[in-house]
Amino acid sequence: MRSNWIYPLLWAVVSVTTLKHVSSYRILGLFAHPGLSHFKVFHPIMRGLAEAGHQVTVVSYFPSLDEPHPNYVDFTFQGQELLTNAFSLEGFSRRTFLDNFVEFFELASWGFETCSTALNSPALDQVLALHRSKPFDLIVTEFFSTDCMLGVSHVMQVPFAGLSSCALMPWHYARVGLPDSPAYIPSEFSTFSERMGFWERFENWFVIRSVNLLYRIMEWNDNRLLAIKFGAGIPAVRDIARNTSLILVNQHYTLSGARPLVPAVVEIGGVHIQNQKRLPTDIQELLDGSPEGVIVISWGSVLRASTLPQEKRDAIINALSQIPMKVLWKWEDDSPKDLPKNVIVRKWLPQRDVLCHPNVHLFLSHGGLLGVSEAVHCSVPVVTTPIYGDQHLNAAALDNRGMGITMHYHKITPEYVLKCIRAALDPSIREAAIAVSEAYGHRPQTPVELAVWSIENVLKNGVRRLDRSYGSQLSVVVYESLDVILVLGVVIALTLTSIYLISKRISSLFEAKQRVVKKTKRS
Repeated sequence: MRSNWIYPLLWAVVSVTTLKHVSSYRILGLFAHPGLSHFKVFHPIMRGLAEAGHQVTVVSYFPSLDEPHPNYVDFTFQGQELLTNAFSLEGFSRRTFLDNFVEFFELASWGFETCSTALNSPALDQVLALHRSKPFDLIVTEFFSTDCMLGVSHVMQVPFAGLSSCALMPWHYARVGLPDSPAYIPSEFSTFSERMGFWERFENWFVIRSVNLLYRIMEWNDNRLLAIKFGAGIPAVRDIARNTSLILVNQHYTLSGARPLVPAVVEIGGVHIQNQKRLPTDIQELLDGSPEGVIVISWGSVLRASTLPQEKRDAIINALSQIPMKVLWKWEDDSPKDLPKNVIVRKWLPQRDVLCHPNVHLFLSHGGLLGVSEAVHCSVPVVTTPIYGDQHLNAAALDNRGMGITMHYHKITPEYVLKCIRAALDPSIREAAIAVSEAYGHRPQTPVELAVWSIENVLKNGVRRLDRSYGSQLSVVVYESLDVILVLGVVIALTLTSIYLISKRISSLFEAKQRVVKKTKRS
């Protein structure tokens, strides 16, 4: 005779197994942009979904970025020739108003190539075949310079969520009905913080409205390439984009500024920042043995410090030689000649782990969002030298929060560099960095946990569209109340015209009466 406890135990095992099966989803990540810094934001989220028990398939240019996981499968887009490993600093100079549009068209060109290469990659055909045999439940893709991966979601007939590694592009707001006020929300292309004067607001408004119209060029190309790949019956990407279930954006209000968000937009700033790892022995000894403080210099993985023009290189080195602190500089090539004794170069640095060492007092950066986020996380003041893209926006955000100094590239001289470094070493800058860092890290859950929860929420409840703003379904005329303004303008014009005509009529009658009175008196 079997014990009475056997049946409850079997029922519990079956229930747990069934529950896990029901709550486990098949998620496809499509990341067609060939930028490693972007994928470093997306990978922890996809990895977190796999660790939460979901079956995750990722197509990107960066397979095996982490240790293998049984729930995580990689496919690789073909076309690595698109990858731009680095840009030379030789060609950069002072930023002008026209650079807003130069960068937009560079982005558009990048989007054209990204879309074409991804759609023609065998990896995409492989995951389409997988979907036919065992359907995916959700697509997660990047929102950046092309929307052609949204066409894949239509072909598969599954919902999709967007990830943004930087501030949202101007064309992303409308698809979720997100309020976008140029009066205090700077464009991703801008050099401003939320505090703008009149001409800055004028430029911000003009750029945002202009690139929103120009983005139609990119949409046209997406539509053309999708029609070639899947046939003429596929809807326009603008219409598909209105079905966006979620956007996870790599920013946080403590740094970028508070702004209105709809439930379908979730801030996950710093999602790439993981637990601190052990430093290489030589770097650990260098930092530990520098109680006077260390300055860290890194201009990211794309901008190579070794391509600095000789004049600017000498100016920076001259200034560093006058600082009574050690300098740890990420320098990609062989060490430059005649370096001061206090300057140590390394071809690679574990940046996040270095910045969080207590003896690091200052970070000289190009303003990339990943490095900026790590500096905020580690409470380190920043001297930012923005070159292109969102680097100007990030530099302005640091300045606005009081924890950064912008060192303009075109102004670099020994005196100017020294002035910026000394200003950033002021105790008030350090105090602001600590305060911002505390607010940045004070959250109810980690960014990865929030991202995973948000995606699971779409999978469980997204079909009802409860978290999506109705504003995304409105035309520009209705959303901006242009029809209301037009009618109001007509009413005001008619009212003023009526008042004018009535006043004129009364004036005429009064003048006629006066003439009669005068005529009577003369008689």
